[in-house]
Amino acid sequence: MKISIIGLGSVGKAAELGLSEFHEVSGYDIDGRGVWQDALSSELTFVCVNTDAAEDSTLDMSNVIDVCRKLSEDEYSGLVVVKSTLQPGTMDKMESEFPRVRLTYMPEFLREKDAVEWFGDPDRIVISGGLEDMEIALSCFDWVSESIPRLRMEHLEAELGKLAHNAYIATKVTFTCEIERIATEFGVDPYPVMESVWTDRRVRNSAHLTPGLGGFGGKCVPKDTAALSSVDKDPDSILKILEERGSKKAVERRNMNRISEE
Repeated sequence: MKISIIGLGSVGKAAELGLSEFHEVSGYDIDGRGVWQDALSSELTFVCVNTDAAEDSTLDMSNVIDVCRKLSEDEYSGLVVVKSTLQPGTMDKMESEFPRVRLTYMPEFLREKDAVEWFGDPDRIVISGGLEDMEIALSCFDWVSESIPRLRMEHLEAELGKLAHNAYIATKVTFTCEIERIATEFGVDPYPVMESVWTDRRVRNSAHLTPGLGGFGGKCVPKDTAALSSVDKDPDSILKILEERGSKKAVERRNMNRISEE
């Protein structure tokens, strides 16, 4: 299949490298890499542009909307697969605004530092959109083992699922930081304390449960947790607590306060 990648950040570059072994792939980015006409002549294009946090903690959708608007204006006839993280409701909004564009959503769950490896070996593939278009998008990944779940769902479910995934990571890191704090107050090593947790078969592994993480950070987990919190109307939501207790800034601030009190 002739595929184009719009947006060559960590997700776009991983997609370009991961798909090029199986398809004819071209990349385009507003920084000058690639040719826009190549995107227009492709059968399917992945939109992988940044959606950074806005001042109100929602995700800034302007880059995604601008790309889809340009594809609409240039009468792109292929299938558009959005992989950027989205504010809930964005796909439905774009389908109304750009009715001539065939839109699907396939959020990416890769880990930034191992992006290419995780793209090629996913735990699941989440997809939303029209029935036929979802199958076309999934056909790009025929090389992925059939044992890997293909999860078909509604747009809002996929948008919320992506944010919920990163909020859950934030939850685990925040919990670990709290146990580490309590263990330190008792004067014991927090590592064996948490080891007794992650060795349980119901927990599965030690990812995000190892002391010393210093709170959750990176490009995606903080902004996606804040984005999910921004659509939660409950002022006492655990999502608000995560931001107050578990972010790297919150942990650093708490550690500084403890040092000053000693």
